[in-house]
Amino acid sequence: MRTPTRSMAANLRWTRSGTVWADWILTGLPYGLRPTKDKRGVRALHTALLRGLPGESLLLGVRSGLDPAVIVSKMLEDVDVERCPDWVAECEATLDSLDEIGPGQRVYWLSVPLGVDKATDRVVEPVRAATADLRDMLGLPRAAMRAADVERRLVQAAQIAERIPGPFEARPATPAQMVWLHQHALRRGLFQDLDLPEAEDVVARELLVPRSGAALGSPLLDEGGQSDQTNPLARANPVKRRFLKIVDSTAAEDVEASYQCLAAISDVPDAGMAFPGSEIIGRIDESGLDVDWAIRLSIKASTAVASRNQKALRNLNEQYTQRDGEVSHGLNMLDRVAGDLAEYVATLESDKNEVEAQATILFAVAGPTADSARIQAHALSRYLADTGYKLAIPLGAQEELWWAMHPGVPSTQVVREFAQITTSKALAATIPFASVRLGDSKGSALGLNIAHGPLMAPNVPCGPTSVVLHDLDGASDRNISGSLAVAGELGAGKTATLMKLAGDVIDRGGQLVIADRTAKGEWASWTQGRTSAVVVNVADPLVSLDPLRVFGPVLGSRVMQTFLTPLLNVRPTDELGILLSEVLDPKYLQRYQLGSAGALLTHLEEGCTLPGASDLARLIKVFARKDIGRVIFDGDVPPLDLSTPAMVIRTHTLMLPSREELEHEHLFKQLSLEKLFGRALNALIAALAREICFADTSRLAGFVVSEAHSMTISFEGEREIVDFVRDGRKHRAIVMLDSHDPEADFGSPTLRGLIPTRILMRHRDVTLAKRGLAWLDLDPEDEQLIEMVTKDTSPLGADGREVPEHRRGEATMRDMSGNVGRIKILLPARADRAAAITAGGTAARTKRDAA
Repeated sequence: MRTPTRSMAANLRWTRSGTVWADWILTGLPYGLRPTKDKRGVRALHTALLRGLPGESLLLGVRSGLDPAVIVSKMLEDVDVERCPDWVAECEATLDSLDEIGPGQRVYWLSVPLGVDKATDRVVEPVRAATADLRDMLGLPRAAMRAADVERRLVQAAQIAERIPGPFEARPATPAQMVWLHQHALRRGLFQDLDLPEAEDVVARELLVPRSGAALGSPLLDEGGQSDQTNPLARANPVKRRFLKIVDSTAAEDVEASYQCLAAISDVPDAGMAFPGSEIIGRIDESGLDVDWAIRLSIKASTAVASRNQKALRNLNEQYTQRDGEVSHGLNMLDRVAGDLAEYVATLESDKNEVEAQATILFAVAGPTADSARIQAHALSRYLADTGYKLAIPLGAQEELWWAMHPGVPSTQVVREFAQITTSKALAATIPFASVRLGDSKGSALGLNIAHGPLMAPNVPCGPTSVVLHDLDGASDRNISGSLAVAGELGAGKTATLMKLAGDVIDRGGQLVIADRTAKGEWASWTQGRTSAVVVNVADPLVSLDPLRVFGPVLGSRVMQTFLTPLLNVRPTDELGILLSEVLDPKYLQRYQLGSAGALLTHLEEGCTLPGASDLARLIKVFARKDIGRVIFDGDVPPLDLSTPAMVIRTHTLMLPSREELEHEHLFKQLSLEKLFGRALNALIAALAREICFADTSRLAGFVVSEAHSMTISFEGEREIVDFVRDGRKHRAIVMLDSHDPEADFGSPTLRGLIPTRILMRHRDVTLAKRGLAWLDLDPEDEQLIEMVTKDTSPLGADGREVPEHRRGEATMRDMSGNVGRIKILLPARADRAAAITAGGTAARTKRDAA
């Protein structure tokens, strides 16, 4: 059989059989870990898609490799590479690491024969196809196609496209993409796929220019690999050779052959399918195999099959009459068939929109050798058998089934033999176009998508593995912030995740402000080893955070008021609050040349004539004369340099009030000076970070808050972070938080809701695991999800202490678009950068073990 497509134009293909087909590429619908109500919605969309298809059609799910260079190009998008040499070096290292992993993707395809548009097509199109074949045989040029015919067929295709539900985002396939699909079929299993070509960005007239089908290489098909057999006795046993050897005849002489096994579902579970749980096609990647699937579909209206169903019922009644009084296995079979038929008829009659779907479900696995293809085929058969489906690998029909997975090929007798007759709603339960996509279209390489299972060994993914990108700048086209939060237990990998992304901010030419509450100062040591960094130790400051000295009188006055109002516990409308507002007015500060907190305090004590100045000075001096106040009021300490790429503020010595102490007046009145100062300074740090990160919109900036509860425990600190997240996208600024309990530590529902990207790492405590699942908008009572978080996310090894290296960094992620799936965080690809992160984690584990 020759390649069926003879000419292409736009998303149309003219075939040698005289039919015209239209092709679309579809987008898979988010599924994965979605709640049941969302899954039912996805099933409803599949049902609508199947009901909208006219007559015959072909649905394809193609598993292809993904060129690492394409991923790296997305990492470099919108980055000035000349100003960011470190980011270029990281991307080069990422290219090498992705070559080892071999990322992949699944492409969804729909192809539909357009049928007869006018009566003459029944004669004209076959004649044109025969004429084209004759001209090819004689070596004559093909006759040009008329533009009017192309336009007419495009109108037909547009009418079909209108019936495809919008969420599938049907995009007309281009001739280049059609060629890609054909080449993929020829070289399946050889890992030689190029990336799917982008849609051609040309004017409509260019798309309408017909392309010759000569671009589709002619395959050499050898069923059973006869050309490999040198022993005549081996040919005598064809049962062991149920595979197809394929060679691209247009390629070089030493081209590698692809060995493929083609299989079809021959039997389905007798007990029917329970939904959710029946997604055998949508979850085929969980088999751990590279599988392509196809559904040859024939749709018929319920009215068109009503008479046939009635005839089948009459035949059953006659068989019952013939076996009246007989007790046998045959009667039991009749009972079951009668029940299934009655249920089928009732389903068709109960829904006026229901249709009959005759579906032949085909699978293809492949490899560079016959044995590798057979082993995969047997593994796939066992996987489907566990779900109640029987897979057949028909002897002598491998070539026919291979062609059946190509657009433009009419259905054959073998295809019809394996057809399963069902309804659109039942077939939709297999959810063929299920997607577990995560992340953004560009940005930092956050991790690997392991939705189909964790890595079974280092860099050996289970099923198609894509790289999850996170757009640090935020999805500006969707008005979504790039901010994120990470939750998990101690040692789960929260700090490593934030360090990886924070390092990417620096490498992309950005700036960081980090609130480091860790006792060992791991953020301080990390930043100093990564870039030029300033470390502010609140307990023993060598750098001042005095807002008046850092920002000047205009901006510094507002930030200073953010600090002093909670510190002094004054209301803005009280006498002291009004006085504070007056002396912090920029004009007042400039008139009296008050350029620092110390100068302001001296002025209140000695030179201010406003009523209550001495009382305000005494109140401020309570904190200023203590060691903890030096970071603000000591004029001998130089101010923070805002041009520094990274600023780390260590707050591990600060005492903080509990939430109960802040919420109950009698407890609040008993707060120590250290707790009052700690509360106010955290609010000041958040305000400082916001002003620093918002100052220059030409570069990316990030505010990292390690152990976020220290910042969100107070109203003032949380308010600053909320404002940061709300406005950060406009200023190319993001917040990155980590903590243990998302419900208690990530602030109010408002703040938790504003952070779009959420990452939940291991939590062996069931209560905290449930809170984390709810934070991801998943069902917190789902036992499988709870077990996934508590036991199957970076599980501890046999020693109960160390996580196996290839299981480290696993997490459940909710991305900017609300898609939820499982990922494995990728450390920096450069070995020295990765070691800088893991060294801190190793030291922390050693310290805990010693304790």
